[in-house]
Amino acid sequence: MLSSLKEIGEILLKVENKEEIDILLENPDSNGTYKTVWVLNFSKDFEFLGVSVEEFKKENWKLYLYKKGPSNGLDYSPTSRVTEYKKTFENKILRWLKENDEPNIKKMYQQLEGKKDDILKTLEELDKQNKGNKILTVKIDGKYPYEIENFKTILLEDYISKLKEVSKRNSLCSICGEIKEEVFTTSNIYKFYTLDKPGYIAGGFREQDAWKNFPICKDCFLKVEYAKKYVEENLKFNFYGKTYYIIPHLILNTKEALEEINDILKHLSGKVTLDKGKNFSSDEKEILMLLKDYKDFVSFYLLFLKKENSAERILLLVEDVLPSRISKIFSAKEDVEKAFNQSYNFGKLNQFLDLYDKLFFEIVERIFKGGLLDFQTLIGIFTRKIREKFLTDYDDKFKYLVLDAVMNLRFLGNLRLLNFGGERMENLDEIYQKLGGALNTPAKKGIFLLGVLTQILLDIQNKERNSSPFIKSLKSLKMNEEDIKGLLPKVINKLMEYNEYKYIQKEIAKEVSKNFLIQDKFKLNVDEINFYFAAGMALKNEVLNILYEKFKVNKEESDGNQK
Repeated sequence: MLSSLKEIGEILLKVENKEEIDILLENPDSNGTYKTVWVLNFSKDFEFLGVSVEEFKKENWKLYLYKKGPSNGLDYSPTSRVTEYKKTFENKILRWLKENDEPNIKKMYQQLEGKKDDILKTLEELDKQNKGNKILTVKIDGKYPYEIENFKTILLEDYISKLKEVSKRNSLCSICGEIKEEVFTTSNIYKFYTLDKPGYIAGGFREQDAWKNFPICKDCFLKVEYAKKYVEENLKFNFYGKTYYIIPHLILNTKEALEEINDILKHLSGKVTLDKGKNFSSDEKEILMLLKDYKDFVSFYLLFLKKENSAERILLLVEDVLPSRISKIFSAKEDVEKAFNQSYNFGKLNQFLDLYDKLFFEIVERIFKGGLLDFQTLIGIFTRKIREKFLTDYDDKFKYLVLDAVMNLRFLGNLRLLNFGGERMENLDEIYQKLGGALNTPAKKGIFLLGVLTQILLDIQNKERNSSPFIKSLKSLKMNEEDIKGLLPKVINKLMEYNEYKYIQKEIAKEVSKNFLIQDKFKLNVDEINFYFAAGMALKNEVLNILYEKFKVNKEESDGNQK
């Protein structure tokens, strides 16, 4: 992943025509409130000339060479945001000059120290005149800090020296693979890597050998640091309450591949607006739809990261996701939408996983990388949620929830993430194809159709009596094999009582009986039994539409044979 960040950093620096030092610089007016700059002016011979006031140069802010330091320490250059004018002058600017050994900087310090009282009086008067936010900096012979090479060198060396935790001379950099004058290790890139705990240290847990874990040279560190900042600002997305970052990775180092990744960076940074209805995730700036159309010259890391105060924790890192895989995901999504005539996204799956973070990330990883999910675990979670809805809101909301679960099975089945067990049946008719490959045994088919037949009865009762008392016979959707087998005659008997045991109902009952006779032992747990039953309840109308159409065809064929 870090190698990919380094590649991104190189591309960005080249495209934006930036120097290494530009990677570290920060805009001192990042919040838009620092409009005034106090300047300590020096001649070309480093003689102090006095204090001047100017307007902040917002179009060229890097002239100030600003890099914020630790909260209780120095900034990395002689430019600081003013808090209290006296403290900022003495504890930031004056101290920065004092702690540098370069002769001309020492001379600047001596000049300011000798005229400190006059300077403080001037700053006090200026502070009274303008209570807004100010920046304090220096100029030498009219040049800003960024235009003074010595200041840039000091900032770079000072910053790198402070982040080196352990270093080694003339050693191999783990990122570029070259022998460099110095490599070091640092936890400054991502906070999930640390040397505070012995378990993170290679070489017998000796801290002096920690550089072996993650040796990086200065050049690679700066490129990674710049790319990380770019990723956090431009490639951050939301996946149902989970923050993740998309990091492109160059597979082939060719001109075409470089152009491709450069194009991807432009698109990922929010310059493309997509049709929200095509989204797979919950992010309004969803970019996955776009990535599927690229060639497999590049792949993507999906980094799910949780930040808590100053700590960072990797929730999931999905490596080397190819555009062709993302294309398969959208093909699977489109198949579900076509089958059920409604939009589908990961939200239909996520609603069942709100209490199962570990499974959520397992499913995300399998979707993007492939592999098998535990089918019974998934059905158990679906069924528990369905039972809750059955007991509290037995209405259209129940039907929609079951339909969502059925759509999830088809989507995951399309991606070959589920092993349904039993023999794989080909040429399933249109009724059973609604659940993809899930209805692959006679028992499952029979249970599913019994759910359809039961829902027909419940609808009739509700129409006749404005209630559905038969619902008590469903045992809160905790029926076992014996309950299911005993339910069929009860449903048929009730349909007869309402004089609604007609051709279609008889055909469904006949199919249920046939399937139960073919497979005497279901070999299904309670969750699976009730899931397939609830699926039949929810898909009643779809099943009836198909059967009515078939009945119409059969009747026409029968009439034709009689003529």
